[in-house]
Amino acid sequence: METKWKIFFAIMALGFACLVVWVVQTTPDTPPPIEKLEPPKTMEYEGNTISEEVNGVKIWDLTAEKVSVGIETQEAELKNIVGHFYQTDGRSFELQADFGTYSNITKDVHLEGNINVTTSEGANLTSEKLDWVSEEEILIASDKVKILKDDVKASGDRAESSDGFKKFKLKGHAHIIKGINEN
Repeated sequence: METKWKIFFAIMALGFACLVVWVVQTTPDTPPPIEKLEPPKTMEYEGNTISEEVNGVKIWDLTAEKVSVGIETQEAELKNIVGHFYQTDGRSFELQADFGTYSNITKDVHLEGNINVTTSEGANLTSEKLDWVSEEEILIASDKVKILKDDVKASGDRAESSDGFKKFKLKGHAHIIKGINEN
């Protein structure tokens, strides 16, 4: 009987060894670590308005068909823009542009594409680019600038105004014609 027990225990040991080998061989690999999902870095809005106020008085507002705001940079990108700039003397002007950016840090506005500005006094400015430099409180129009104001027609590469388009400083290929009537 002793031999039978020895054979039985040998078969059991061999079966246990096979079971251990099978478990080790068929154990799945450790799954790769789950990648951390990053939240979106931008927020998008449809038909939103941004504006700036100083001492409770609105300086400007921009309404865009689409606004994308970088969460970390606080930079806004705007598409199909209609905006208004308000002067302390009651004058205002309306603008239209295809694309723009706004920095919440510097409060600067950069607009591009089919810029059209009309003042409450009837003056008109067209260009391809327009910048509002907040710290200097200056508007800079550039790239194919054309201005119609009263009986003056002016064009140039660049126009600057620090008084809300009352006066312009033209630079680069400046051309001014006085005494015209566009009506």
